[in-house]
Amino acid sequence: MKRAVLVSALILLAAAFVRCNSPITEEMPSIPGITSQKVSDEDQIAAVLTDIHQGIQSRRIFKVLAHISRSYSDPEGMDYTALQNYLNEFFKNYKEVRVTRVPPRVFVQGTRARVVETFGTRAEPFNAEKNPPLNIQGQVNIYLEKVNGEWQITEWSRVQ
Repeated sequence: MKRAVLVSALILLAAAFVRCNSPITEEMPSIPGITSQKVSDEDQIAAVLTDIHQGIQSRRIFKVLAHISRSYSDPEGMDYTALQNYLNEFFKNYKEVRVTRVPPRVFVQGTRARVVETFGTRAEPFNAEKNPPLNIQGQVNIYLEKVNGEWQITEWSRVQ
């Protein structure tokens, strides 16, 4: 049960990442060869987490998994395949997921990053007799690695 709660919390946590802490700025049109706007690593990470959020909300598992590294592993012993199987089960069993959060802290060092998220999550099961409602609060670390210009999640775990 502890493992299920941790993984559920982390999956639902991903849904909480709708935006980054960076200020909103007006975008200027880009003129090739004259202007170029480099997107910060923090903004790229925010975009990954937003895409994961959209994938969870639309129940599109492969939209979520597109941002999970094939070398994913976590302290609970899950790898990419185990996470994929867990997500399939989760989507079959739960609906009406609601997440509250405080703005995440993003730490980037070269091609690696860590995001610290504090969150609260509620999810209602399709069948309350089979699965309990989830009401989880906590803080997690999400680790990412930049591979071929794209940020991918390599691990997530509870903050100890």
